[in-house]
Amino acid sequence: MQYYDPKTDVVFKKIFGAHKNLTISLLNAVLKLEGNDKIKDVEYLPSEIIPMTDGKRSNIVDVRCQDANDDYFIVEMQMCWSADFLRRVMYNSSKVYCSLYNKGERYYKLKRVFAINILNDIYQKDTSNNYHLYRMSEVDSPTNVIQGIEIVCVELPKFVPQNKGQKTLLELWQQFLTSINAKTGEENITEDLLENEDVKEALELCRNLTEDEQRQFDSFWDMEFLRNDRDRTVREISRAEGRAEGRADAMREMARTLKAMGKMSIEEIAKATGLFPDEIKTL
Repeated sequence: MQYYDPKTDVVFKKIFGAHKNLTISLLNAVLKLEGNDKIKDVEYLPSEIIPMTDGKRSNIVDVRCQDANDDYFIVEMQMCWSADFLRRVMYNSSKVYCSLYNKGERYYKLKRVFAINILNDIYQKDTSNNYHLYRMSEVDSPTNVIQGIEIVCVELPKFVPQNKGQKTLLELWQQFLTSINAKTGEENITEDLLENEDVKEALELCRNLTEDEQRQFDSFWDMEFLRNDRDRTVREISRAEGRAEGRADAMREMARTLKAMGKMSIEEIAKATGLFPDEIKTL
């Protein structure tokens, strides 16, 4: 029995971008919400975050939604860490937060924005802790928090399943995401994953892909291969021509290759490379 890796773009969106109950379960788990604080319903929003100012670039995220309290949630599955990742997360969160304000309204009506980032990589190598919560707080009094934007990052490679009877929902979702990868599958699926109805449903969604989803799945791994090759190219070009220009050249070359393969849309290539769609069309 084959399971497709839920960390890949197409499978992650298939699970959490189209099944509200699973999105709600993941959000409650990652944000550690209990009792009356739990999210009970969400409404999906367009994944493209449009800038408020002409000429600024738009960004595409994996999942964007809001709950009954009008709090907003951005969920992203990131395979590789990059130095500018947290800045991009803050940029996207800030764009959403600013878009919530209507001229003439009172600022206290602004709702919260939560950015959930699940990373298949490690960026804090000096700690074994894999759960990182960022808020804006006073340096001398960390409990004094300015409500507005909260960012959570979960480093999956640090997760180690524990042999215990009762696991938290966050542990179960992390175990689900780490149990299936490009090389292994069914043999890593344990009884505790099958006992949770939400996780069990997510596992079923990992089994069957449509022809179009299979094409996107294959394209994802093609892109991962090219990304690894791109990183090597960036290092080589950067040494010769300078870091910034070398990275830009590598991104354009990757975009040309993906475009020539014909398996990905312009929007998908833009997300993979960070280039503007208009620039990709001219390559």
